[in-house]
Amino acid sequence: MIDYNIISISKVKIDQLSEFYKKVFKSRYKTLTNHWKWWYRSNYLGYEPIILTSNNQVIGQAGLIPVKIQIEKEILPAIWFVDFAVLDEYRGKGLGKILTKEWMNICPNQITYCNNHSLSIFKKFGWSADDCTKRLGRPISPIKFVPFFNKFKLNIFNSVYKNSLKKKFDGVNLINPYSIKNNHKVLFDSFKKRQKQNTKSPEIFRDEDWLNWRLMECPFNKNIYFFEYKTNFAIVHIVTTENTKRLHILYSYYLNDSDEESLFCSIFKWALYNSIDLVWANSNNKELIKKIEKVLTNRFTKPMNFASWSADKKIHEKLQTGLINSQGIDSDNDIISLDENYL
Repeated sequence: MIDYNIISISKVKIDQLSEFYKKVFKSRYKTLTNHWKWWYRSNYLGYEPIILTSNNQVIGQAGLIPVKIQIEKEILPAIWFVDFAVLDEYRGKGLGKILTKEWMNICPNQITYCNNHSLSIFKKFGWSADDCTKRLGRPISPIKFVPFFNKFKLNIFNSVYKNSLKKKFDGVNLINPYSIKNNHKVLFDSFKKRQKQNTKSPEIFRDEDWLNWRLMECPFNKNIYFFEYKTNFAIVHIVTTENTKRLHILYSYYLNDSDEESLFCSIFKWALYNSIDLVWANSNNKELIKKIEKVLTNRFTKPMNFASWSADKKIHEKLQTGLINSQGIDSDNDIISLDENYL
């Protein structure tokens, strides 16, 4: 049996952590190495990721992002399960199972978005799952995502496609985004006044501390903006990598009667005229999904695996329906797309 230790991430030397990230998170190891304290919201609610070590080397990690959830009137701690990895040479030795068991002891309420392989593992530990959360997207420059097209530079096709979209959104109001860094007071004031859903379904508890951590303390908040349309707000992240420019709709809310569909149309029109290659969002709210799909058509909609577990049987049953207000700003849905050249 391999001699190993499981320790909290804050007890690991940064050079050891960086070496591990280079091997398992190749496309974003610089982001994680430099900003893991923000990304994992270190020690919020007393929780932080755990690290598997052997012979003074990091060989595995079970990452997490702490959050509060609300079920009816009760506010509870929870953790998102993210960035789980074991070095290739140590796989198949039962270490992943050991690390998962240890991770499940950190907090009584656990949630994650995961792929099919991870989901099959979670189910062995008693997790429940549903696929009500949808990932929505619409390419504006399709050739950027098809290598064959890029090879032959079929820019004519791209131009025709984009012009057809512009005609379709010709009657939509064009609005411009505001920088989050320079206009955060407007956003924070509206956030405090936002309408909240009256539902018994589990939801993420969002307060000013959450908003401040997720936006103002974000190491790349210079690329985060918000759109406002008739007291409807949408926070977006414009992600520019070497090959593509993406607009992620992270979170939307409203103050009065919702006019979210018009807001999404205006955002998409802005993307059309500002060299965006792809617009992306996700949600578990059926009504919101219907509105977004009128812009990000359902032919590109894909279900996402949401898995959950709780030590409390009643909470475990309620979490099975998913989180009604989860959007792209949650878990690793947005950040995981960044590559090492981003920052």
